[in-house]
Amino acid sequence: MEPIPDSLRPIGMWGIDEHGLIWRDRALASGATEAEIAKAVRGGLITVVGRGVYAPSQSHRDTPGESSREHYRLRSTAVAKELVRADDGRALSHQSAAAVLGLELLAPDTTAVHLVNGRAGGGNVFAHRVVHPGRLEEDDVVVVAGLRVTSPARTAVDVALSLTDFSQILAVFDSALRAGVPREDLERRLAAPRRGVARARYALTLADGRSDNPGESWGRAQMIEGGVPIPALQTEYRLGSGRLAICDYDWDGQVVGEFDGFGKYRRSSLRPGEEPADAVFREKVREDGLRDLDLGVVRWTWEVLRRRRLVAYLAERLPRFGINW
Repeated sequence: MEPIPDSLRPIGMWGIDEHGLIWRDRALASGATEAEIAKAVRGGLITVVGRGVYAPSQSHRDTPGESSREHYRLRSTAVAKELVRADDGRALSHQSAAAVLGLELLAPDTTAVHLVNGRAGGGNVFAHRVVHPGRLEEDDVVVVAGLRVTSPARTAVDVALSLTDFSQILAVFDSALRAGVPREDLERRLAAPRRGVARARYALTLADGRSDNPGESWGRAQMIEGGVPIPALQTEYRLGSGRLAICDYDWDGQVVGEFDGFGKYRRSSLRPGEEPADAVFREKVREDGLRDLDLGVVRWTWEVLRRRRLVAYLAERLPRFGINW
């Protein structure tokens, strides 16, 4: 990576907008040169998020997954800002609206930015942008920091109807319920017959807002598809130390399940002055405390989910604690 010279104009003087975006026209108007902008891109100081749109690279996250999600959110935000300027009735939609709204999706396709045109027809598919046909009622659109995006309920339903994978559909409905979207609102939007609606309705009957993240939704989806007894979610136990332990999954108060996502041991999730090894030790003490309550404990990682080994893993372990099917 080419180093940025000390003489490079500070990007803070380039007109960063309220969404954290740098627009080439505003940067040039502020006195930046094309050469300086190109140098900042090559040096990694700013990142391209659209045609003539950039973002400070430090706004991206540490892990590859977080960085990818943040980059997509910024790409979607840049397009949504263009919609404000066009004022033609379109709104950010589907995965792009979810990114701006903070709805968590399972393995979303971030190839393209998605829009809905507000009309019954006239959609188009481009390499990096998809314009969906679809009328927009008054409660279908919300304004987030000045940007027109489909509402959380409309977004969740649009995403669900565009998917065929049960686990991804379950994850988006879990996320919508977790965000406070009323189940009745989702059901109303799925009332009319259309392509994919039966699959979405089924997933919604099993959706649970207590699922804490897409990884937990994915695990539950594999349990449902594999015939594993469906556990209670986010149950609480008071340990002997007095600490409250909230468990991801719970089978009849006999065994608890824990999903070890990447976030648990990230530096941003650590306590002040704590190292990752400290968090691992803290988790071991917590697990020992659960076992002291005569609870069985099973835990798994993303890799088990990716390999679709969770059902086999649980079939081997749950019967040891009296959970049979």
